[in-house]
Amino acid sequence: MLSRRALLSGFPLLARGQQRPNVLVFMSDQETALLPGPVNAPNHRRLDQQGMCFTHAFCNTPQCSPARSALLTGLEPHKTGVVTNVDDSSIGKSLSPKLPTIGNVFHDAGYQTGYFGKWHLGREAEGREAFGFSTSGRGKDEAVAEQAAAWIRQQRGPWLAWVSILNPHDIYQIVSELKNVAPRREIAPPFSDQKNLSAKPAEQQQYMDKDQGKAAKDYSPEDWLRYRTYYCHLVEKADACLGTVLGAIPDPRSAIIAYTADHGDGIGEHGLPFKGPFMYEPLIRIPLVISAPGRLKPDTRDDLVTQADLSPTLASLAGLKWPSPVAGLDLTRQKNTRDAVFLEYYSKQKWVNPIRTIRTRKWKLNWYDSGHQELYDLANDPHELRNLAGDAKFGSEKAHLESRLNAWRGPLTKPADV
Repeated sequence: MLSRRALLSGFPLLARGQQRPNVLVFMSDQETALLPGPVNAPNHRRLDQQGMCFTHAFCNTPQCSPARSALLTGLEPHKTGVVTNVDDSSIGKSLSPKLPTIGNVFHDAGYQTGYFGKWHLGREAEGREAFGFSTSGRGKDEAVAEQAAAWIRQQRGPWLAWVSILNPHDIYQIVSELKNVAPRREIAPPFSDQKNLSAKPAEQQQYMDKDQGKAAKDYSPEDWLRYRTYYCHLVEKADACLGTVLGAIPDPRSAIIAYTADHGDGIGEHGLPFKGPFMYEPLIRIPLVISAPGRLKPDTRDDLVTQADLSPTLASLAGLKWPSPVAGLDLTRQKNTRDAVFLEYYSKQKWVNPIRTIRTRKWKLNWYDSGHQELYDLANDPHELRNLAGDAKFGSEKAHLESRLNAWRGPLTKPADV
C-alpha cells in the first residue's frame, strides 16, 4: 500500500501563475442548525448572504471526536477508526496520522497551515504537525480567535486556517447557571417533553435517569426557556469570535471561508439536553455555509450533505485533488444526487450503544444494535413525535430502509470491533 506521502505527491495544482486562494474554516462546537429563536450573529449572517448555504447539512455522528475525524478526512467515522470520543473518560481511539487530512493536503501543496483551538482527536503530545498543521494554538475561545487572527495577519503566501472554538458547548454550564438566566421572549419552547419518550427506545429514558440527562430531568417549561436562551447566548459568543478572525483577513471576499459545527444539541426536544444515544434533528443538523466569491455563487441549497463533504470540497475550490477515495462529495458541482444520508453513533463515554441511521427527504430510520428502532415520517411529523416502527402499515417502508442501512454497513456491537 502506498504511504500517505506517496499518495499526496504529484497531484495537480492550479494552473501556473494562478493565485491560490486563502482558506478559513471556522468551526463551533455543539451548534445546531435548528436554533430555538433568533440570535444576534451578524458575522455568520454575512457569510450566509455571500456564500453557499446548505440547509440540510448533517454531522456524520453526533459526538465530538468522530465528527471531527470526518470533517478533517472526508471519511465516515467507522472508516477513520474514531467512532467515539477520545479522552480519559471514553474508549475512543486517536485519529491515525496515516490518513490524509485537509491539513496534509494543503500543507503538501505549499500552503501555510494552522489549527487553532479544540482538537479532541488524541495525540496532543505529538502535536498536530503529524496531521499537516505546522502552527497550532490553544486556549479559551476569545484567545483562540486572537491567535488565529494574529497568525493570519503574518502570512504572505497562501494559507489554510482551521479555527475550532468551544461554544456553544459551554451549554453544560447551564447546570450551575440555570437560575441566573432570564428567558428571552422570542425563544420558542420545545415542541415535546419527556412524556414523548414512552414510545421511544429505552436508552433515551436511561440517558435521562442515569446519565447526563439527570441534570435536566426535573426541568419546568420555564427552565427549558432558560436553557434555550443560554444556548442562543453562547451561539452569539461564537459569532463574536468569528468576527475577530474575519477582521484579520485583508480581503475576505478573496478568500474561501467555511462555517460549520461538529454536531448539534438536544435543546430540550423530547426533554433531552446536550447529546446522547438519540438521533433527533436538532442533534444531527449542523450549520454549513461556504463563501467562495468567484468560485461559488451565493445561493441556498437543500440537497442532503454531510460534514464529510467539507474537506474534499475545499480542496476542489483551491484547485487541489484529494489523494485517495473518500465518502465526502465535491459540493462545488451541481446539486448532488444523494437521496439519503447514513449516520452513526457508537457510545457515550464507556456506555456502548451503537445506532445506525438512514435519513431521506421523507423518512428517518434509527436502528439501535440493542434491537430498538425508530421510524419517522418527517414530511408529516417534522418534530419526530410519532414512532412508526411498530406500525404494520409502514412495514414495507421500514424494510426497504433497513435493507439500505444494512447495505451501507452492518451492526457494530462490541468495543473490540472499534
